Amino acid sequence: MCETEGARIPLFLQYWWWETVCRGKRWDVLLCERDGKVRGAMPYIDGRRLGLRHSLMPQLTMFTGPWLADVADREALDDLWRQFVTCRWTLCKVRLSPELTAAGYAMPTHLGFKAEMHYTYRFDPIRPLPELMAGASQLRRRDYRRLDSVLSVDEAVSPQEFADLHVTYMERQGKRDLLEHSLIVHVCTEAVAHGSGMVVGARDADGNLHDALFVVYDSECAYMLMCARGAEAPRNSMSFLIWKAIEIMGSRTKVFDFEGSMEPGVEEYYRSFGPQKVNLQQLSRCWLPFMKI
Repeated sequence: MCETEGARIPLFLQYWWWETVCRGKRWDVLLCERDGKVRGAMPYIDGRRLGLRHSLMPQLTMFTGPWLADVADREALDDLWRQFVTCRWTLCKVRLSPELTAAGYAMPTHLGFKAEMHYTYRFDPIRPLPELMAGASQLRRRDYRRLDSVLSVDEAVSPQEFADLHVTYMERQGKRDLLEHSLIVHVCTEAVAHGSGMVVGARDADGNLHDALFVVYDSECAYMLMCARGAEAPRNSMSFLIWKAIEIMGSRTKVFDFEGSMEPGVEEYYRSFGPQKVNLQQLSRCWLPFMKI
């Protein structure tokens, strides 16, 4: 289906993406077929713990919710939800894409799902940088002007160098990196190889890498998935790099998504760039209370 539908399948629902981020895990897909054609699809992780089945969000994946060949096909959507429930999950979580959320479907709360609203921030569409900066805070505009002549942009940072920087960045913050070093390298490598990923960095005059971003994209949208910052990075240099990444993505896709905007502190920082707030629904269902723990 992904081969025949091509760009109509969002990046996070592509076969190659699930093969990449679910390395070492079991995953499968539900299909709704009618008249010999696939009308809807829904990939999911099939996990086991303590003898119980669970299905949670894959790492680095913004949404997993159903894909519909026709967004107005309520019959296909209902069929996918019924199939998903028959899997008899003890605990499951599904996040819908902003596009499916915007369609305004009633969520399947009658099937035992709890619905909650999440959100992200987007530049939709990506306009020329001066126009986008007009809506940003004075600080974000000043960051760009101050560092434009100090740092250079490297659009081909190696996955290995990025993973090294990301791990040390998390250690410096006193946090345990939830992403294994090998997984970071693997995902970055596969995304770049499929023409759907970019690791972009900011270097000084001596070639030292101070900041780096991992951005994935398809023909419709780019998503800023991971960032890493060096110990000697100039003040607010990450803001400069984000502006540059947005500018680069303007020639490759239509929308730029600041993925991860629900995290306190991060949300305020992303909002200072002046993007629009966009909603997306998350559905969860739990039969045994201790499974939430």
